[in-house]
Amino acid sequence: MSDFERSVSLVLTDCQGAEMRVSAVFHQDAHYLHHNRIALIGARDREIELLRLDTEGEINWTLHARPDWRLSEDGSYNQKETGKGLVRSSGMTQGPGIDEDSIQPFADLQILESRDQIDHGYHGGMGAEYVFLQRPRGWHVYSKAWRTPDPPRKTGAWKKIKPLGIKFRLLQLTLHRDDARTATEVERLDLPGIEMASIASGMDPAVFYEAADRIWFLMRILLVFRFRQFITPFQEVKSGAGKHDVTWHSVKLEPRERARDHVEPPFLAPDETYLVKGATALLTLESKRELLHAAAYGYASSYTSGVMETGLTACVEGIERLIEAFEQSHGLTRETVEKKRWNKLGKAARKLATPLAETPTERQAIERALSMVPTMSLIERITRMVAAIRPTWRKLASELLEHAPAMIKMRNDIVHGRMVEDLNALRIELMRAQVLFERLWLAQLNCGDLRGSGWPLFTIRNHDADMKAKAEPSSTL
Repeated sequence: MSDFERSVSLVLTDCQGAEMRVSAVFHQDAHYLHHNRIALIGARDREIELLRLDTEGEINWTLHARPDWRLSEDGSYNQKETGKGLVRSSGMTQGPGIDEDSIQPFADLQILESRDQIDHGYHGGMGAEYVFLQRPRGWHVYSKAWRTPDPPRKTGAWKKIKPLGIKFRLLQLTLHRDDARTATEVERLDLPGIEMASIASGMDPAVFYEAADRIWFLMRILLVFRFRQFITPFQEVKSGAGKHDVTWHSVKLEPRERARDHVEPPFLAPDETYLVKGATALLTLESKRELLHAAAYGYASSYTSGVMETGLTACVEGIERLIEAFEQSHGLTRETVEKKRWNKLGKAARKLATPLAETPTERQAIERALSMVPTMSLIERITRMVAAIRPTWRKLASELLEHAPAMIKMRNDIVHGRMVEDLNALRIELMRAQVLFERLWLAQLNCGDLRGSGWPLFTIRNHDADMKAKAEPSSTL
């Protein structure tokens, strides 16, 4: 066995409750920080027994625990390792040199998540930690532990989210990986995370852990926007009340990408300030968190896409999802005329317009046009959302709206397969969509006072001024 393998005995359980005991080997492949797959080992009868299980869905597994082995003198100590995964492949190798009852790997499981639960008699303070990947650039944790030059665990200052009675702080864990499969030297890995605790003592553990999970999901949405990347949970630790629960999610560690040139963060302020304001505002929009998550991901994709056309499309779609969340939270609709009222008006209009049709095609076009309720255009919906922004935060968004129709037209041309020949204009409209999304997003989350870099806006203004100068007739002496 290598340092990245572990022999175990497992109890497999399918979604129907059927069980199977089997020997297995945990594998930690290169670029993974925890076991990510399981090889089931046995003879032919083990392979046949696996066929009786429903392997189309998730398979739960539990590590066998020997009752005659004591891991602690504490009588209340109990350790349990569980997880779930998917059967990716199965089958045994046959050949002239392999015996019929040979023992060999006969199935491979991909681990989705594994969980290590420890019950003990020690009652420390309640806490929760959430470590994620991939590692973003700019994750700065300002630690006061100046006596330790390079601490393996670095934490920032506590910040409070009072509506849920939770406080949090930024976390950075430093690991040193010695894996010859990935590098010839010891690598330093700084893993980002969030640590949470209760503000007041005596908080019910179940209430605390539920609130911490809610805050963590909301912070993932906020971090997608802040670092313009997808946030994947890697490790979750919940401790206190005589328990220590660690959940590992199977995620591959990717090399940290090079810093993109001429790209500034969406705002120039401490991340904690943004997270406190944003998480508090998102609590009132929690029912729209899937829409907001999709909106933030569309915005982030516009930066990671290697094609400007794809980036512009993703960012404008992100703006649409953000507006949809705003409209739902304020009870607004796209319809310009009430549906019941339009049914009467459309019926009367069809009676007048249908006799004017000369062909069946014209008649169908009239029926289709007058049967649909009139809706607001995207630019009208954006204007309505901008009008709802606090006046002191509205100026930049209103300025960007002046040429937003050109941005939407270019997106529509791309979606309908028309060629965009002016690459400089495409670059500017992509930049306009990104800055407009930032201002709408920050205003929606009560963070409109956070200002970003002036370079994108400076570039957009110069382009708009050049276009205006070219459109004006040249004066003659």
